[in-house]
Amino acid sequence: MRKGNIPVLLAPMFFSLTVKKVAFSASLLASGDRLIGPFNTHTTIVYKYVATNIGNAYNPNTGFFTAPVRGVYHFEIHIGTFGHASYPTGATIVKNEQPVFSAYELQPSGYGSSGTGVTLLLEVGDVVFVRFGPNSRIYDNQNRHNTFSGHLIFTM
Repeated sequence: MRKGNIPVLLAPMFFSLTVKKVAFSASLLASGDRLIGPFNTHTTIVYKYVATNIGNAYNPNTGFFTAPVRGVYHFEIHIGTFGHASYPTGATIVKNEQPVFSAYELQPSGYGSSGTGVTLLLEVGDVVFVRFGPNSRIYDNQNRHNTFSGHLIFTM
């Protein structure tokens, strides 16, 4: 049996070779430890330490993920910092300048963390990134508490 010019038994293997593979995980700092923020405006978070960047769709210089293919993608963020009565930990996953989902934590002491995830249909060239809320701050060190990850689930 044939599917076009490809034997049916070979068709799944042939088509799996043409599918784009996209996945990344990054954390805030490449080295050291640092408290970042607060800022008085929305500020893009640039995750410098890249653990995985299959497909090179995440840019550690800008903090932007740019969709290389039309498809359904899943993204997650994890944020945290030392508690402070006046400064929360807050960040939003943004698609093409539009806020999608946010993570937020405010506690007066101790270490607090939050996270969120979202599944999005993206077109080629759509941009996803993470943005601080005004007055927010985060802390990171070699334990890599603050992360941004995403991967292509399937193409459309």
